[in-house]
Amino acid sequence: MLINAGVTARDRSFKRGNPGSLAGADEIIMAKKPKPSGNPNIVKLWPTTMLTKRFAHYQKVNPALLELFYQHQQREQRGAQKSYASKDDLLSQYPLHKELNELAEFISQGIVEVAREANADLWQGSEKVSVNITGLWFQISNNHAFHEMHVHGNCSWSGVYYVRAADCSTSPASNSGERPNGVTRFYGPHVEHMAGGFGDYGNLYLHDNHWDSFPEDGKLCIFPSHIKHMPFPYSGEEDRVIVSFHAQVFNSSGSQSYNYGFSN
Repeated sequence: MLINAGVTARDRSFKRGNPGSLAGADEIIMAKKPKPSGNPNIVKLWPTTMLTKRFAHYQKVNPALLELFYQHQQREQRGAQKSYASKDDLLSQYPLHKELNELAEFISQGIVEVAREANADLWQGSEKVSVNITGLWFQISNNHAFHEMHVHGNCSWSGVYYVRAADCSTSPASNSGERPNGVTRFYGPHVEHMAGGFGDYGNLYLHDNHWDSFPEDGKLCIFPSHIKHMPFPYSGEEDRVIVSFHAQVFNSSGSQSYNYGFSN
């Protein structure tokens, strides 16, 4: 699904208190962005930019999505399972579904928002971009179902939209010392170096290697597709229901504008 976002450098900013935004979401976007240290000899590189925000219309859209998803699941009749995942072509299967298209538009706008922030020093200020949602699917889980750590290929941005958080953990304090229930955990790029790496007080910063997205009805979380992540096992009175997606971003000429050469 290709959506022309048509957003310029003056696109909507992500500010605390905006309707439909999650508290502290602006800090989450910038969580890993380099900050001036005051020391001119220090260079901090390669931040990880993510976005979390809440869909202003989720209370209207989510019930319609739940109805669609459970009807879709029942038609397939796969039998009793702890979890269910549809194929990733929902936008093609239901091209006229109003609420699904509203969600797709919200997702596309979020991708432009976070991609523009991540590429602030590289994109042309007034350039318009288009988002191609190359896959969108839903997942229903319960009875301790989970997905192992993974990444998404053939796309630049991926994300999760929480249709029904149900009994998922809502904060670190809500776990009460137990394993988080149904949260989405993201791992920093350096996590793969931890197992065989040397650890002392000098690289204590490497121990800060994950961030948890606590599910909330209507919450959208968008992240770079190469970031390792996994949903923790979930169990509750109601099913945990999410929408997952991945997408590509094109510039105004219709090109992905990636130089595959070896020159600087």
